[in-house]
Amino acid sequence: MALVSRHEVTVEWGDCDPAGIVYYPSYFRWCDQASHRLLAMAGATHNTRGGPWTEGTPLVAAECSFKRASQPGEKLLVESHVSRFGRSSFTITHVFRDVTGEIAAQGTETRIWAKKTGDARSLNAVPIPEDVRKRLGG
Repeated sequence: MALVSRHEVTVEWGDCDPAGIVYYPSYFRWCDQASHRLLAMAGATHNTRGGPWTEGTPLVAAECSFKRASQPGEKLLVESHVSRFGRSSFTITHVFRDVTGEIAAQGTETRIWAKKTGDARSLNAVPIPEDVRKRLGG
């Protein structure tokens, strides 16, 4: 069974465009935050206090479908879970629902489990650790 992260987002004035609806990059920011919450629930956080990370989950693809406009003051429930596992990649699905349960937006992020030994060009995909895969529901 997939691990599911749920949290609420309040749409703020600064999240919106001049038309008063959520500006699309806000959804991508919320998806990224939700992914990090889900990974933290699974105990897969990245400690960067000792310097740059050497193992992590960089984003390789993202998309979002907007079902209806959301406006300032609205509360959205974000539900996130891993919907697909590969050898070194995984896809996290994010669903944004309003207080009635209607879907306002739905997005996915594809991430890889990666290690690096130097700068960003040394980044290489590696198999997802089995214990992390199990905690995420794979």
